[in-house]
Amino acid sequence: MKATTIFKFIGILFVVIGAVVGIGMLAGGFGSTERPMIFMGVMFLVMFCGIGGLFAVIGFRMDREDKKVLEQGSSYLGKILDYRPDMRVTINGAPALALVIRYYRMGEICEAIVNTGEADRSKYPLGSTVAIRLYEGKAALEPGSVSDMHIEREEDLLNPDFDPNVNVSSVGIKCPNCGANITVPYGMSRICPYCDSKITVDKNGRLVTGL
Repeated sequence: MKATTIFKFIGILFVVIGAVVGIGMLAGGFGSTERPMIFMGVMFLVMFCGIGGLFAVIGFRMDREDKKVLEQGSSYLGKILDYRPDMRVTINGAPALALVIRYYRMGEICEAIVNTGEADRSKYPLGSTVAIRLYEGKAALEPGSVSDMHIEREEDLLNPDFDPNVNVSSVGIKCPNCGANITVPYGMSRICPYCDSKITVDKNGRLVTGL
C-alpha cells in the first residue's frame, strides 16, 4: 500500500472516530449536565479530528502533486540505478523507497530521484526500465511502467562510475565498421549513427575491441 493511501486512510479513520465518539460524549454530557464528559467530548473532537485532518491533508496533497506532474510533465524512459531512503515517509518503522533514475534528455545523461511511497524493493528491480515524468523540478513514476525493456545506450545509464553532474570530455574515434568519425565520451559507448555498430572507449580514450 502506498504512503499516500495510508495517510488518507488513517486521517479519515481518525476524523470519523473523533466525530462519532466526541459528539456522543457531548450529547451525553449535555443530556446529563456532566461537565467532565462535555470537556472530554470537546478534547476528543479536537485531538482526533485535528490529527486525522492533518494526516488526510498530507495524503491528499501528495496525491495532488503527483497527479499534476503526471498530467503536465514531460515523459522520459530511464533505468533504475540505485535506491535511496525517502526520509519524509516511514512505513512499518522504515523509510519509504526512493529510486535513483538515469535517463537521456537532449542526448545528455541526467539523474532524478523518484519517491515511490512504498517500501517493497522487489517491485522495482535494479536495472529495470521505467517511465518518469518531470515537471517544475519534480519527478513522478508513471504507474505500471516498470519493465525489462531494452533502451538505447542503457549500459551508459547503468554505469556506476559515471557522474552526470561532472562534465565528461569526449574523444574523436573512427568507427571500425564503416569508418565514420564520431565522438565518444571517455569510458563510455556510443552507437554509430551510420551503421548502428556499438563503439566503446576506455577511460584513457582508447578504442575497446572484442566486445
